Amino acid sequence: SIDPCFAYIAENEEDLRAAEENGVQFIFYRSSDMDMSKFSYGKATADTGRAAYEALQAAVSIIQNGLGSCLVTTPVSSKALEKAGYEERSVFSLLSRFASSSRLINMIVAGKMNIFGLTHRRALSDALSSLTRENIIEALVSIDALKVSRFFDKEKPIAVCSLNPGDRDGEWTGPEESGIIIPAIEIAKRIEINVVGPISAESLFRHAAKGEYSAVLVMTASVGYAASAAAAPDESYMLTWGLPFLRLGIIGEAGLDDAGKGIASIKPMVTAVLEGLRLSEKDYMV
Repeated sequence: SIDPCFAYIAENEEDLRAAEENGVQFIFYRSSDMDMSKFSYGKATADTGRAAYEALQAAVSIIQNGLGSCLVTTPVSSKALEKAGYEERSVFSLLSRFASSSRLINMIVAGKMNIFGLTHRRALSDALSSLTRENIIEALVSIDALKVSRFFDKEKPIAVCSLNPGDRDGEWTGPEESGIIIPAIEIAKRIEINVVGPISAESLFRHAAKGEYSAVLVMTASVGYAASAAAAPDESYMLTWGLPFLRLGIIGEAGLDDAGKGIASIKPMVTAVLEGLRLSEKDYMV
């Protein structure tokens, strides 16, 4: 059944356009012909994978056809997408396909922190294989290019988080800093990127939470997720750069087993929707 908070049910984009032109708000858009009698909360099935795929595809089409300005997404089940036969296993990869954008960049927004990861949701062993001077320089160049947006404070530096902790003598406990991260930062500075680091995580995020950096680059995504969960557990969201529209995603996934039980918090979703409206209205993204 459709939640009674919706004022109208649209069956297609023509129907949606007519409703919007008539000033109707809180519209439910029926994006899939899934047989709801087969639907079951908390189970990763081919039907739910297909429904998630079609819903996201429809949302992108709606925005590209001028019927929306911002997309807010919830997490999807990678297992459900797999069972439905899709190669893509995440919202990120689906958006890249639907919007024909091959160079997307995810950023975690948590309070005054804008956190970028050198890698995204990969096993630590795989993430470490991506820890190269070239990849760090490429990430810093991409982040620096985004600073043309009014979203960032251009006067503040990009901070690079270390991979290893420091010891009591002020030396790094692993070789990655001296062999990879520091040389990459030095090259970035030579091409006039305002960057500082490497800085140990405990020190960096203490200052980042106060808004002292325009952005933070972490070597593994898990560090960024942990920092956002500690700093702003219900107010953090994911912002995707490189799309022709504004997209915000929810951080802090509810487990699939919790679906349909009414026990997941709505706060992250509310935060993402309100921030999407604010960013759209103030045109921060240009």
